[in-house]
Amino acid sequence: MHAPRPAYRKKEGAALLAALWVMIILSLIVGSFAFEVKLESMLISFKKKKFHAEMLARSGIEYARAILDTRRTAKELEIEDMAEDRDGFMQAALYVQRGLSTTSSIELEEGGKFTVTIEAAESGRNANLLTRDQWLEIFDMANVPSTEWDAMIDCLEDWIDDNDLHGLNGAESDDPFYEERGYPVKNGPLDSVEELLYIKSWGPDVLYGKPADEESEAITGVADILTVWGDGKVNLNTASTNLLLSYAEYEDWELAGVLETRMGLDGEEGTLDDGIRNLNDVGADPNKFKLQSNFVKVTSIGELYGNQFRIECIFLLKDAGSAVVYWSEGPVGKNAN
Repeated sequence: MHAPRPAYRKKEGAALLAALWVMIILSLIVGSFAFEVKLESMLISFKKKKFHAEMLARSGIEYARAILDTRRTAKELEIEDMAEDRDGFMQAALYVQRGLSTTSSIELEEGGKFTVTIEAAESGRNANLLTRDQWLEIFDMANVPSTEWDAMIDCLEDWIDDNDLHGLNGAESDDPFYEERGYPVKNGPLDSVEELLYIKSWGPDVLYGKPADEESEAITGVADILTVWGDGKVNLNTASTNLLLSYAEYEDWELAGVLETRMGLDGEEGTLDDGIRNLNDVGADPNKFKLQSNFVKVTSIGELYGNQFRIECIFLLKDAGSAVVYWSEGPVGKNAN
């Protein structure tokens, strides 16, 4: 027979087991605390970088504002005076004065950069001011089925006008389309091109286009040739090919002349002599076109270690300075949350 184990050995074994459990629990607590500290440190670092990216984007907006406010000085300079313009600041101001688009990218020594694009907000046809005939020109160019034209225009007019009278093919707030969606017609002008998606008979196919299928032909989309800014005249120095083709009077040879004149005497895009200087040079109708914009869109993207923050705003250009009339901001891409 085995001799019974002494009581003190049982106590030692229990104490050792308890000590092991205490060590395990303590190590779990310490490990959990260390993980939380590390996670919190990572979150703080991420938020700090995100904040810096936002500040860079805001710096870009102020840089753009300085360009806008310098445009009149740039008009008085000769091209030779810009030889020392290392950052392209004065060239950007000159481009703005001529109604051209310009992009500047500034890298900072301490890391990070901001990229600013200034372009005409009137490089589209103002959807709030288009007549029925002008809409028909646009629908025809975009290949929107003609059977939908009347309903689209009437529904748009009912959305914009300030009364509750129904167009022949239109829809007011009592229409089942709006009742099912839980919102009334606006009875006011469009605030954005995307607002057309809320209107009966309109949809993403019309705005953004769709490929051909067995039942219908391709639609090119109209969103990129529309705007809600300006007096209805289009900036000819930045108008896209599709936008110009939406005017019934423009043919291919006239369009080629506009694009060629835009590039200046050297025939190269992106040089200091770019820009149409006179509408008569291209035979453009001054009732439909202009060469400078009263509203410009500024897009600024701040970036630091892969974190990006984007600000988009519309500036109204005045004789003395400029003023922001629209502002939108937020993180970009994977950092948007």
